[in-house]
Amino acid sequence: MLAGIRRKHVRPPVQKRAILTEDILALVATLPYRLRGLQDRAILLIGFAGRLSRSEFISLDVHKDDTLDSGGWIEIFDKGALLTLNAKSGWREVEIGRGSKDHTCPVHALEQLLHFAKIDFGPFFVDTSRNGKRASKARLHDKYVVRLIKHRS
Repeated sequence: MLAGIRRKHVRPPVQKRAILTEDILALVATLPYRLRGLQDRAILLIGFAGRLSRSEFISLDVHKDDTLDSGGWIEIFDKGALLTLNAKSGWREVEIGRGSKDHTCPVHALEQLLHFAKIDFGPFFVDTSRNGKRASKARLHDKYVVRLIKHRS
């Protein structure tokens, strides 16, 4: 009986509206220039430019084989960045070019995050202190991205 009720009265899941370029630029413009803000900027810009799922870019490491739970690594070059990812369908590479403006360039955001967070080994996206000024060694959880977008939009 309950199965029949579910079939008759069930509603399709509500799909979220896709984030557009203007939305990302507006989100990035509101971020402060502290460590947490730099990390949030890198997360938003890399995720959008590379069309990555939140679990794909949260699992990235600085170098190949840095951690056991690594989902890939990032290589930064003069003309852009190369992300090597272990996705559900296997290993793949994503190229991300440099932007025309530094405040919206995903590669520049990655470089700033590496420099100011002093990350040289392990997870690329790490948890920060409450005041957003210190980086820890713990990998971010993928729900952080959901909270970031909900809080900023």
